[in-house]
Amino acid sequence: MTLAAASLAPARHRGFSAPALADVGRWLVGRPAEDAVRLLPRVYNLCAAAHGAASAAALGLPDPDGAAPRAEMMRAETVRDHGLALFHQWPQMLGLPGEREALALLGRAEAGAVIAARVGGEADLPGLSLSDLDLWLARGATLPARLLRAVRDRLDPAWGCVPLAPLTLADLDMGLDALRRPDAALPARDATVLERVRHAPVLAALLAREGPSLFVRLLARVVDLLFTAAGRAGPAAGRTEGGAGFAAAARGLLAHGARTEGGRIAAYAVLPPSAWTLAPAGLLERMLDALPARRETPMLGQWVLAAVNPCVPVTLAGQGG
Repeated sequence: MTLAAASLAPARHRGFSAPALADVGRWLVGRPAEDAVRLLPRVYNLCAAAHGAASAAALGLPDPDGAAPRAEMMRAETVRDHGLALFHQWPQMLGLPGEREALALLGRAEAGAVIAARVGGEADLPGLSLSDLDLWLARGATLPARLLRAVRDRLDPAWGCVPLAPLTLADLDMGLDALRRPDAALPARDATVLERVRHAPVLAALLAREGPSLFVRLLARVVDLLFTAAGRAGPAAGRTEGGAGFAAAARGLLAHGARTEGGRIAAYAVLPPSAWTLAPAGLLERMLDALPARRETPMLGQWVLAAVNPCVPVTLAGQGG
């Protein structure tokens, strides 16, 4: 199987460009099915556990690491991804110092409560009302509170605000089928972590008031970190009705599709969350189009990338490398 659809081709759309997503189908064909579960986590090392779980589900194989250990590894990946942004990358964007002590906690399975305190202080951030959120931001007792306050002060809720239908398991089956057709295109769907935490009271209230603004999407990553670190909504993995394996990875909903013949792989496809985000007329393109033409637009574009969190390097138009 050759994957030639636009979703895996280099993305060069209005406002950004990105390299092609990896096409694993070509080099997996002919290998024993077990090779995919063993090799793919090495290829996709940022979300290795999630890819391993999705691969095992797609092939109908038992997870060699076991379901419980794999789930714990997936939680660690999500905490690490959001935590690196919150305690290192986002402070850099604002010219603020990060927190090395917090970064050192990210790999520790037992550090959930400590991480929550580093983020929310004494507050249950996901459960705050809007008035309590305002107080939490104003007090700035933690680095994440100060970061989010600084971002909120700089952003108009309308900038980059793009509501899209959430990605569903049925969409995953359809998307994997589209990869087999060179002329197919993925529909616009929101594959980010916002969709799995939008039920948190603070996010539900914000979404009702201002929609999926840039601030809301950034806050969703923080809430996802807290839920995952506390084990309140750990990433799931399983199999769709169409036979695709899926996993709730650090960046959103991930899918693998496979066909075997005689115990060997006859076709294989991987559909990461970024395929939807970077698709033509997808979330990233629409969010960039929804930014104002102002002096600070390059800075706003960087916050859009921080919010949607693509898994490949993205170059914004006019900003170089």
